[in-house]
Amino acid sequence: MFLLPKGNPLFENLAVTKLKLPEVLTKLSVGAFSGYSSFVFQAGTVILVFEAGKLVSAQFEDQTGRRQNGFEALSALTELMVTSGSGAMNVYKLSKDLTMCIHALLEGEILYKAQELKLIDINSLLRKVKDDSMNGCLRIYTEEHSAMIFYKDGNPLGFFHDGSSDIETSSSESQKIAGLPGAKIDLFSTRSVEELMGINLLEVANIQKIWDTTVTLHQSEIDRSNKERQERDKKLASLKLAELEERVKLIVGEYVGKVGRGIVDKELSDNGGNACLIDEAGSARIMSGIERAAKLLISGTNIKTMMEKLTAAITAAKTEY
Repeated sequence: MFLLPKGNPLFENLAVTKLKLPEVLTKLSVGAFSGYSSFVFQAGTVILVFEAGKLVSAQFEDQTGRRQNGFEALSALTELMVTSGSGAMNVYKLSKDLTMCIHALLEGEILYKAQELKLIDINSLLRKVKDDSMNGCLRIYTEEHSAMIFYKDGNPLGFFHDGSSDIETSSSESQKIAGLPGAKIDLFSTRSVEELMGINLLEVANIQKIWDTTVTLHQSEIDRSNKERQERDKKLASLKLAELEERVKLIVGEYVGKVGRGIVDKELSDNGGNACLIDEAGSARIMSGIERAAKLLISGTNIKTMMEKLTAAITAAKTEY
């Protein structure tokens, strides 16, 4: 998961299942929000960057590190919000300068990723940043904490860590995270502010249409799945009823002979088919009819034993429904 420092929190851990993306984006846009919003799902994380209410950047990163930007990221976010059934939204306010640094970072190129800090020569890496006059960002992080150092023309521009709303001059938080067990770094080259495209994604992407289409497709998939499940359940129920019917015929045939199957067929026909075997009133009528017919053919002791077996078979079958 691509973990940014938290900045100045406006909202944290909002349940995504209760949100609609068009409404969220409209509120942030109308409020002239500057900063970023993160949407965290099991499948990955989406980051949206706003500058004075304009959606200037969108990025989705899945658990494998694969990234999508812009329209594709918004489509992925919509899909996750509609289908995942979980997820959390966070909103952090930043200054314009820091917002543009995050924008530049998301539009940049990864040079080093997930390098364990204890295994690299950090001094040599920083010398390279300076010697190459790099515009970039060094991200130092663990699973729970993250800090960033921005560089312009190879020189440190400032720091960004949890609780910051602007670029900081103190490196103490970065040093703390660098000293934590398992700390890693990423190094990004970033584009200059002048190179960044000033497109407002809210003006070029019809978020409402994307949302409505995704909701409709998801509902269609749910309906199709429900229909298939109902058909499977119906077939299974039919199979179980056929098995129960055969079991009843075998029991009756065991005691009254070949005419037993005919007796059962008649009773089932008179009572609407084998579905009556699992119906309380229907099974009582079937049992009564079979017992009445059997009294003309076999002794009372055998009738009692047969009826006990029928009762046990029908009762056991009912528990499966």
